[in-house]
Amino acid sequence: PADFEIIFPMDAEHPTPERIPFMKKFACVLAAALAAGQTDAFATMLTFRSTVLDGQKQDLVQEIKLQGDLRLRQDSTIRRTAPNVQRDRQRFRLRYGMDATLLNDMTAGFSFATGTGEQVSTNQSMDNLGGQKAIWLDKVYLNWSPKLSDEGKVSVSAGRFVNPIWQTTSSDIVWDSDFNPEGLGESVEWFLPSLGGIYFANAVQMVVDEDSDSRSDQYMFGGQLGAEYRLPAKSRLRFAGALYEWTNSRTNDFSPAVAQNGNRRLGNRVLNDFKVAELTTQLSAWAGAVPVKLQATFIRNLAAIQEEQAGRGEQGRNQFGYQVGTIVGEAAAPKSWEAGYFYKWSESDATVADVADSDFGNGGTNRKGHILWTAYSPNDWSQLKFKFFYTTLVANGLPPGSVTATANPANKGDDINRIQLDYVVKF
Repeated sequence: PADFEIIFPMDAEHPTPERIPFMKKFACVLAAALAAGQTDAFATMLTFRSTVLDGQKQDLVQEIKLQGDLRLRQDSTIRRTAPNVQRDRQRFRLRYGMDATLLNDMTAGFSFATGTGEQVSTNQSMDNLGGQKAIWLDKVYLNWSPKLSDEGKVSVSAGRFVNPIWQTTSSDIVWDSDFNPEGLGESVEWFLPSLGGIYFANAVQMVVDEDSDSRSDQYMFGGQLGAEYRLPAKSRLRFAGALYEWTNSRTNDFSPAVAQNGNRRLGNRVLNDFKVAELTTQLSAWAGAVPVKLQATFIRNLAAIQEEQAGRGEQGRNQFGYQVGTIVGEAAAPKSWEAGYFYKWSESDATVADVADSDFGNGGTNRKGHILWTAYSPNDWSQLKFKFFYTTLVANGLPPGSVTATANPANKGDDINRIQLDYVVKF
């Protein structure tokens, strides 16, 4: 085509000017060869859709961003209670996606990931005699982010997208970091000098499950309000309160790809209502030149009902949870490191187990224990991480504990140690 152009950079590693005419001829011959196999008069190797804006023809796509990561993991799960079983898995995770910046402050994006279709994991285990692994659609969304002011930003997303709720590491007591909600999400963040801080609001309207034979479809409506203030010594305090209300939770099951342990259930259906209040805070400070983060998340299920599940002997609401800890350092820049420690307590019906952290014990709720890790980044595109979990059941008579735990205290249920060794490469 007349507007087809090839640009050849020239430096010590690229062709000299004398060789460029030959390479241009070669490129034209190659293009002609490709075109010969087409029914059109010419071949287009890459083109963007055009549109008319303000009376001028413009490319609809302004920018394309490709990004991905690959993680290799050794995952060992050691059960401390009978039957004492150790499970060792070699696993991998691949994620790759594209964001296309469009006109009128719109972005269209999608990403693919490995996994088995679970809502809280994109891991694949090396198994089944080298059988091929599946690729899933992990995100697909439209986002509108109008440029209203240099002091703040507004964002609206629709489809399957990254959770708009502000989260810290301690927030995984409610939301697994791999969980992507489906529905609508909104975010507003603004710097208000007169009030001396940054203020934000996030919301999500999530489709949980659509039942073809019922009018009681399930949704989750969540909202969050928060603020951030600068403190002396270059430190910052950020905090937020949130409320997540799950509708028709006892009418039918959520139909998850995997049902995590913890919530009391009758078959696949949970036996509780969920209106989860959450308070999350993070203090970012410095110890000399080393960044330090202190984090805490507290949750309570305001809609929890008192329930005794047939003979389990654990009567009560089991509605509280918290996670507190610290992260020292930040493994991001070349030759940087970090270390972290957290303590978590999550009662059986404190939150919806099916979207909570899937790595703590064997995932879900009704667990308490310690989390430790250390990480090192040899460069800005890779990281090596060692992580250790020491978990015990909060209530032995509730899932995944034993029905006989109350009558036989020696049966402590499902106490687990877990060790993960990761190597991650970003590209």
